[in-house]
Amino acid sequence: MWKIGEELLIERSIRKGVINPGDVGRTIQHNGLVASFEYSIHVRCDENYYGPKCNKQCRPRDDYFGHFVCDQFGNQVCLEGWMGQDCRTAICRQGCNLLHGTCSTPGTCT
Repeated sequence: MWKIGEELLIERSIRKGVINPGDVGRTIQHNGLVASFEYSIHVRCDENYYGPKCNKQCRPRDDYFGHFVCDQFGNQVCLEGWMGQDCRTAICRQGCNLLHGTCSTPGTCT
């Protein structure tokens, strides 16, 4: 047995490999000389990061730069009343004249 600080180490398990993020964890079985145990590893992306390598970023916003939330895959989903790239275009009130009317906030018409 090895001594680490004031605690005794009974068994050591080292595992190399790649585990992609996802909802399914990986169960590892360790059968050592002194002890046998089973443990589960589950990998999740940090908040606002998505994808199989956690390299897609989507940060929800509701300001001048966009009006959207992020779905489970990290895609932008416009908030109600907004459309277009980064959901920056307001959807005008129904009946607003397409040639002479405009709006900067959803549901209005100038």
